[in-house]
Amino acid sequence: MASKINVLVFPCGSENASEIYDALRYSLHVNLFGASSVEDYGRLNFDNYISDVPFIDDDKFEGVFKKIVDDYNIDVVFATHDSVAVKLSKIRDKNYYLVNGNERTCEILRSKNETYRLFSHFSWCPDVYDLNSPEAIVFPLIAKPDQGQGGNGVTLIRNQNDLLQISQDPGIVLVEYLPGEEATIDCFTDRQGTLIYSKPRTRARIRAGIAMQSEVFDDEILDLIANKINEKITFRGPWFFQMKKNNDGFWKLLEISCRVAGTMVAQRAHGINLPLLAIQDYKGRNISCIENPFLNKVERRIVTKGILEYEFDNIYVDLDDTLILSQGVCADVISLIYQAKNDAKNIILITRHEQDVTDTLRKYHIAQNLFDEIIHLKSNESKADYIKDKSIFIDNFFNERQDVFNRLSIPCFDTDSVSFLLR
Repeated sequence: MASKINVLVFPCGSENASEIYDALRYSLHVNLFGASSVEDYGRLNFDNYISDVPFIDDDKFEGVFKKIVDDYNIDVVFATHDSVAVKLSKIRDKNYYLVNGNERTCEILRSKNETYRLFSHFSWCPDVYDLNSPEAIVFPLIAKPDQGQGGNGVTLIRNQNDLLQISQDPGIVLVEYLPGEEATIDCFTDRQGTLIYSKPRTRARIRAGIAMQSEVFDDEILDLIANKINEKITFRGPWFFQMKKNNDGFWKLLEISCRVAGTMVAQRAHGINLPLLAIQDYKGRNISCIENPFLNKVERRIVTKGILEYEFDNIYVDLDDTLILSQGVCADVISLIYQAKNDAKNIILITRHEQDVTDTLRKYHIAQNLFDEIIHLKSNESKADYIKDKSIFIDNFFNERQDVFNRLSIPCFDTDSVSFLLR
């Protein structure tokens, strides 16, 4: 097998950074690294985590970033924020490949004014208003930051009084009001500049600019627009643009971005792993896409992980109503066991099971050698008597957890809280 390439995601704590992580974590071609300027979710995702990176407007940033690349032999970098993409694209003498790192592309797409100016002669570009030409302004309209993202700072301007409130802000763009449905079109352009994938998806139940429900669909007009954008701008890798319909039902451009979007997970569920395509393209391979027509819709939610401030060598886990439930094996508990085995932890099954433990494990298709030890207690014995130091304890029964905690002062978990420990 060819040697793996080292891939850095920066910053690594955002939703789209988590999507890159999920898309590449099992790849045979990749060693994943994550770096951030603030402590956030990224440190829970990335085993190879680099903290305390200076912010991009810090004078020390470029030198520190280059040192990170050198120290960790980074081959490929994914920028997960538009301003970061601009900053990294301007670094000279890069000894790494920046996905979609064309400097002019990053600059244009970071500015909505520049983007709209480039596509102003297309019918799908929205009307952009000039305060110096008040006679052309049509209310209501939308005011939004020239360098914004995720719907941040977007304001509905209903009348002249509303307009006066924001007219002194030089970083505001005024565009026509688009009340219709919205779509994001995820795309991939290869190293020859060929647009090899373009697929729209809906944006339903938006939370903080993130689509929590999304469904892929086909639209010939949006496909044509994707090709026009690809002809005008230099891309290489995953990118996306957002469209919204006006009062007459015609698609109009909202924005274009040359990075991975968080809800590109909808495309991955549909069979198209866009971050992995970027790696294959970097390796010089010709790309082909096989869509999964049976999976077109995704639902998303906030996922919470815990930071366990306790070093342990052993996991003691109960059997009845913990590892096995009435409906079968508890998926979270068995997942934690395998995760811990990968981390070279000892797994001890400790139970008062009334039947033969070996037969029960066989019934539920659990290998007996998954456990380093099986402790089968009598009904009057305390589990706390058998648990060693530097351990955690998992049991659904409160009284058991209370006894173990009071006597040993170790972390004790019910089945509902095991998921906090899963990576």
